[in-house]
Amino acid sequence: EKEIHLRLHLKPTLGALPLDKIRGEVVNLLMAKLKVESKLCPKSIKNIIGTLRRVLASAFEWEYLEAMPRLPRIKVAQPEWDFLTPEEAAKVLEAARTRSEEVYASILFALHTGARAGEEIALEWGDVDFHSHMLVFRRSSTKGYVGPTKSGKERRVPLTDTLEAALKAIRHLRGKRVFCKEDGAALLIGQLHERLWGACRRAGIREIRWHDLRHTFASQMAMQGATIPQIQQWMGHSTITMTMRYAHLAPGSGADVIRRLDANSVAKPWQKASESTVST
Repeated sequence: EKEIHLRLHLKPTLGALPLDKIRGEVVNLLMAKLKVESKLCPKSIKNIIGTLRRVLASAFEWEYLEAMPRLPRIKVAQPEWDFLTPEEAAKVLEAARTRSEEVYASILFALHTGARAGEEIALEWGDVDFHSHMLVFRRSSTKGYVGPTKSGKERRVPLTDTLEAALKAIRHLRGKRVFCKEDGAALLIGQLHERLWGACRRAGIREIRWHDLRHTFASQMAMQGATIPQIQQWMGHSTITMTMRYAHLAPGSGADVIRRLDANSVAKPWQKASESTVST
């Protein structure tokens, strides 16, 4: 992803400038160009500026720059997200299975692991430990480039019995990737979406993004009572802030908890304060 930022956006615009000339005003012009000419969304622009910030920070650390320039901060609104209810997920999986066992397994994988699309595309059979019933996410694929996971760390997620059976059912000799094309080549994110949207249409369910399957996993884990730190670990979030968006779905996290205060009140909700006061 960072290589793409450099090649497509940063080097064409800033490549001829000395490092110490890349300052706030220049970056503001770059941001305007990305917004108007490239028609990029604020989140994409923020990611590109983040890559630039990393470049300049490295230059400062390696003493190519005397000081780290102050770059403009970009505020991005929290994106809206959707998730499937258990009943909706079951319908989508049933519809996927009518297409093929591999389509079914690929959607089930996202629902039962919370994997990012790039992590699923890059998954290899060596990452699946059937003996210990565990998955290891070691790498991710972005537009054909395979690198480390987003956090840069490996993480482990337990295999459910259903997913384990589905993976064993699609074992193949087309290459080392678990999910791939007929010739063993890597899948593209668009092909995953085609699988999901086709299943949604056949199930009579709204079309959601592939990433919403990841939200579905986290949401259902919260509703099942998994702790926020445990969900954070399974999801691979670098900070717990990202995971907290699912906290309101946990059992006992709604208004019913606040209403328990009534049990500890001297006055019952239907009593007047004067009726609950003991006269002396």
